[in-house]
Formats: sequence, C-alpha cells, structure tokens
Amino acid sequence: MADQRSAMGALRAAAEAQLRQTASATHPPVQQNSALMHELQVHQLELEMQNELLRNALDALESARDRYVDLFEFAPLAYLTVSPDGKITEANLAAASILGISRKTLAKQHIERFVAPVDLARWRRHEGAARKEPGAPLPEFGLLLRRFDGAQFPARLHCMATGRPGSPATMRIALFDNTAQSAAEAEMQRLANYDPLTQLPNRRLFQDRLAQTVAASRRNGMYGAILFLDLDNFKALNDTLGHDAGDLLLIEVSNRLRSSLREGDTVARIGGDEFVMILDGLGVNEPDAAALAGQIGDKLIARIARPVAVEKTEYECTTSIGVRLFGPQDNATDLLKQADFALYQAKAAGRNQVRLFEPPP
Repeated sequence: MADQRSAMGALRAAAEAQLRQTASATHPPVQQNSALMHELQVHQLELEMQNELLRNALDALESARDRYVDLFEFAPLAYLTVSPDGKITEANLAAASILGISRKTLAKQHIERFVAPVDLARWRRHEGAARKEPGAPLPEFGLLLRRFDGAQFPARLHCMATGRPGSPATMRIALFDNTAQSAAEAEMQRLANYDPLTQLPNRRLFQDRLAQTVAASRRNGMYGAILFLDLDNFKALNDTLGHDAGDLLLIEVSNRLRSSLREGDTVARIGGDEFVMILDGLGVNEPDAAALAGQIGDKLIARIARPVAVEKTEYECTTSIGVRLFGPQDNATDLLKQADFALYQAKAAGRNQVRLFEPPP
C-alpha cells in the first residue's frame, strides 16, 4: 500500500512538472489559470502516464507469456497439468508424443487412463501424498505407464501440487520415458550374468543359483547334483580349424545341453569349453539320486557325441563329466571344486565317460 501511494505521488509530481514546462513554453508569464483548470490538466496527464505504464506492463506480460508458452510447448521434457478431479488440463508436445495421442485428444483425459493397472494403486497413493502438501516437491517416482494404444513403458515422474492448503490442488508433472535407460540397465545386468557367446549363465550367476538350490535341498530334503563337463580335445579343434569353428561348436554344445535338461535345471558356461549343470530334485534317497545323475550324464555324452557341422565338415566331439551329488547336509562352498576333481578322474580314466565324485583316500 505504501509503495502504491509513493508511485501515485511520483506520477502526480511528474504530471505537474510536465504541465509547468508546457505552460511556460506555450504561454509567456501571464495570469495563472484557475485552480480547477490546473487540477483537471494534472489529472489528464496522470491518466495518460498511467495508460503508458499499463501499456508497457501489458507488453512485458505478453512477452513473458510468449516465452513461457514457447518453453512449455517445445521443451524436450514432457509436462502435464492435472486438475483436482484428475483430468489433464494442459500438456506440451513432448507429453502428447510420449503418450501417443494428439494434444487435442489428450485434453480432458483422466490421468489414470495412462497408468498401467499394475501400478494404479501406487500412483493413487503418490498422488494423494502430493495433494496433501501443495508446493512440496516429492521424490522422483518410477512406475509403469501406458500409451493411448495400450503399449506399456517404464517412466519416471517429478510431481508437485500447487494451490492453497485446504483447497483442491492442481498437479504439475514432469514425465520422463525411461525405456532406453531400463534397456541399458537390463543389458548391463545381462552382460554381468550371462556368457556373451552362448547366452548361458556365467560363473557368477551359476554360483548364485547353486547357493539357492543347496539351500532348497536343506529345506525339502531332496538330493541334487552338479555335473562338470568339458570337451575332449577341444584345443586341437581350435588349432586346426580356428577359433571361429571352436565358437560354433561351443554354441551347438550349449544348445544341446540346454535342450537335454529339465526346465528347473541350470546349465552354465564358466570358461573355455567348461560347462556346469545343476540338477535339482533328484529324490530323497541318495543311491537313487546318484544313479539318476549318472544316467543324465550318460545321456548328455550321447547327445554331444552326435556329429556337428563345422566348417563344411562333420566333426564328432566327445566329452567327460564329473558329478558331485549334494544333499541336505551339504553347503555350496566346495561343491564345484569337487565336481571338477571328479571330471579330472573321468579324463584320467580315458575320457568320454561320467565319474561320480569320491573323496580321495
């Protein structure tokens, strides 16, 4: 209020000064106009100055509005404004593009139309928390959204409610399509856990699954087994036909191993021509479980012995397998090492055979 009075006083002083200057320029020292005429002239000048100030302020507001519209419309980030009843009232071009719908159709759509059903309850809790505290930005929120055609995609949202406490709040949402980042993270996870040549689990993932299987064996009393396999004379193939031929053989062997095991079993490549398998649920009787593991090993040897087309020739490959049975009393620490020892015994005995681990005397 004080600033307004000061501004009005300044305008009046400026008007009177301009009036004096005009009067002195157009009328030499003559008799002064009446007080009423003088006051009217001052008011007229004040109004003209106020109109000029208003025009300047309006121009500034229009310029600021245009800048805001440009920033909002053409921002690379998607922005939405959501009314208290959940209807989308504003959306920029990026938001319409991400949600796969025209801006005209997007307007008045309910925000929940674009939330995947699996995340709808989470979104409602998040939205409710935002509306309770207008002006307080919430932490970044990740959820699954769906485009207008129903296709789902991972997204990150920054939300803030605006409005006075106690009154319905408007939601402002910045939306990020997280598809590329999620794909990159999934690829990093895959590279960390899978062999790039055969797409089988690597040593890291194998150890994790072995620990889980052994823990399950302690709970359910079932026996399982590790089969440690490597290819006989694989180095000779690499030396004669080259590493590309060796890679083709490894891929074919991995496919045969994978197709020979049950759905719940694991086959992994842990290096070179070395493969390991985890057989789960072989039974509660140790001798029967050992016999079953041996039969599976014989089956794998027969499958791998079938000729493989390598470099326009039929290559016949043999393999040796070491088996380490484990049961409720075992832990995962030394199982792989003991299966490797059984493999060494199979090779020492002439290769192309299965050997069950027996502790050295």
